[in-house]
Amino acid sequence: MKKVYKDPQEQFGWDAIYKMLEIAKHEEGIVYEPNWYSNYCMTEKMCEEWKQWFLKECTKRFRMYKKKSETEFDWFNLMYGLKINNDYDPERKE
Repeated sequence: MKKVYKDPQEQFGWDAIYKMLEIAKHEEGIVYEPNWYSNYCMTEKMCEEWKQWFLKECTKRFRMYKKKSETEFDWFNLMYGLKINNDYDPERKE
């Protein structure tokens, strides 16, 4: 369940995390697990799709130049991005 925050930066951060999980086909509830960002993965293609969404939304919501949005994505991905594993198949049940 997505929360609504008063702070626009915090709201965007959670929206970005939920969008990343949606693209990677993970449950939203995993964010309550310890070290969730280290235990799950996505492919490079999924990461690129998430990056395009992030840049578009960040530029729109905060009226940033694209270069600044790219820098913000790099930091955000470093902090909260899922591991990259090109062998990851969201359809396969483990």
